[in-house]
Amino acid sequence: MSIITLSSWVDAKAALRNRDLRQGLYDEGVALMHGVIVNLHGAEHNARRRLENRLFRRDTFAFWEKDLIPHNIYESIQPHIVGGQVDLLQLARLTMMRISAGIAGIDLGTDPDRFSLLADIMASLARASSVNHFIGDKQSVIEQGNAALELFAKEFFEPARKNRLALIEQVSQQTKSADDLPKDVLTTLLVNHDNLEISDESLLHEIAYFPWVGSHSTSGAFVNLMDHIFEWIRHNPNDREKLVNDISLLQRFGFESLRLNPASPESSRVAVADTTLESGVLISQDTRVTIDMRAANRDVKVFGSDSDQFNPFREIPEGIAAWGLSFGSGFHACIGQELVSGLESQPADSEISLTGAIATMAQIVLSHGAIVDPQNPPRRDEQSARKNWLSYPVIFRSPTTL
Repeated sequence: MSIITLSSWVDAKAALRNRDLRQGLYDEGVALMHGVIVNLHGAEHNARRRLENRLFRRDTFAFWEKDLIPHNIYESIQPHIVGGQVDLLQLARLTMMRISAGIAGIDLGTDPDRFSLLADIMASLARASSVNHFIGDKQSVIEQGNAALELFAKEFFEPARKNRLALIEQVSQQTKSADDLPKDVLTTLLVNHDNLEISDESLLHEIAYFPWVGSHSTSGAFVNLMDHIFEWIRHNPNDREKLVNDISLLQRFGFESLRLNPASPESSRVAVADTTLESGVLISQDTRVTIDMRAANRDVKVFGSDSDQFNPFREIPEGIAAWGLSFGSGFHACIGQELVSGLESQPADSEISLTGAIATMAQIVLSHGAIVDPQNPPRRDEQSARKNWLSYPVIFRSPTTL
């Protein structure tokens, strides 16, 4: 199979939107990703997306942002104020895990051991699903992912499916109303199972996908943002109070951080037919297309001569998203983008405003005096080309002493 690499903004965006190029990023992790919405193509993808879009509504995002996220963050950091240490990566990951598990249709309950078990499972699935970026023994990572999926099926998926099938049957017997059904991905797919012709294996993969991608990608974006914020404050100490008090400013910081740090440094597509991009690049059928997301997001023709620098105040050309292509583009654009980053421009005629999960979490931890732990520096995952964070310890000091 021939391979070409695209690194300009124009070609990268065109490739992401080209319907003759199928998703190829998870080919090495296909054992866990087969049948998942992000891996589907054509009519099958369109049908699944239409169904799941009903769950990802702005009013729902607004409730999570204003209520669920702050509640979970406060509960997690309360025991550590003042002077205690918290790992920001785990703080965000566990917060978003609970929300994304609910989106998927997993019934966690209140047992902390169950929650810890799910977190461990999702960590294995996240690494195995994106094994193409792993540096080292990939087979071992895949085997760990397969074992984690089996455990997830037994402990979480099967009980949740059994519960929902019973509720759906009650609706069919008219002993319950359809409005009583849970509003989650699992219920939606089970109700529409016959129309979708989705296999049991694909259903399992889909429900496992949401908790790991929702918690791991969002937590990574949050920690990247905090890393930029701490560096900014180091050079501009008087700006800390401004950031604490201005969520829209934090959101601009978030956009810029997302642009510089796409969750995946490269995206991958495979041509299902001969196709030509608008720039004239010819891509033959079966060619693997590597899209250099990091380079495209730093294209000097779009973002200026300082495109590789963190500058939340840069002028963004009209029609270009401030976060670049970090959420993808076109039919495979991230379904949860507005939850993570909020709305780039808040609608004047709506009561719903979204500033995003990462900005919300950043405001909370900053307002409680978080600083980088000088005795425990942050660590990155050197076994992944994604260079994800392994830990990011902070300590909380009284805001009045900063």
